[in-house]
Amino acid sequence: MFFLISGVLVVAIWLFVFWIQPPAAVSVFERFTPNVVYRARVELPLVALSFDDGPHPTFTPQVLDILQRHNAKATFFLIGERALRYPELVARIKAAGHEVGNHYYKNCSTFVHSEAEFLRYLDQTERAIGPIGEPKLFRAPGGVAWPRQLRVARAQGYTCVLGSAYPNDPMHPPVWYIRWLIEKNLAPGMIVILHDGIGDATRSIQALPQILRTGRQRGFRFVSIGELIRASRRAMASGSSAIGG
Repeated sequence: MFFLISGVLVVAIWLFVFWIQPPAAVSVFERFTPNVVYRARVELPLVALSFDDGPHPTFTPQVLDILQRHNAKATFFLIGERALRYPELVARIKAAGHEVGNHYYKNCSTFVHSEAEFLRYLDQTERAIGPIGEPKLFRAPGGVAWPRQLRVARAQGYTCVLGSAYPNDPMHPPVWYIRWLIEKNLAPGMIVILHDGIGDATRSIQALPQILRTGRQRGFRFVSIGELIRASRRAMASGSSAIGG
């Protein structure tokens, strides 16, 4: 009976963290994976937006239009083979002043790949999406990779990034939940994970305008992850109490 109760408690805690995402949980993740950026602890009212798994011929242009209307910038983590398929969308993302990051060559688990295969796919994606800028950003597909693979990415000059607010939009939760999860966690240095490259990104796109409006009303500016990290580094260099990713 004790083990049954313990198991139920573990599941309940996991579900709570998965769906509610209390800010304290980010501190735990940072402690166990110190070489992955989940947020930048800055005092400036900056929030970073990111979109994964694109480019997508239908949803990426919609996201770009919304960002333009709200004068917001974002980081697009691109799949290499999709970038090769839609080079005009990669060019449009960059022309609009957004940032691109490496999201691997295929939308698949990295677990079955050797270090050599991992490095090859990483390099193929970088060639597919073109110049990345500084800092070079990598987000593993599905948000998970072997520690040794992340070491390979860092050896290639990449900063490995996840986020601090992720409404699990590939699972198609309701629009109100996507908005609620992100808006409740709005804080300086927060990194938001959304998707424009999934099979149906409609709900994320429907939630995005209100998220941007709410953020603006609270005094936040939406920027790329790279800009957030650079702001944190400048604050550190100037002796501020801010802590960069």
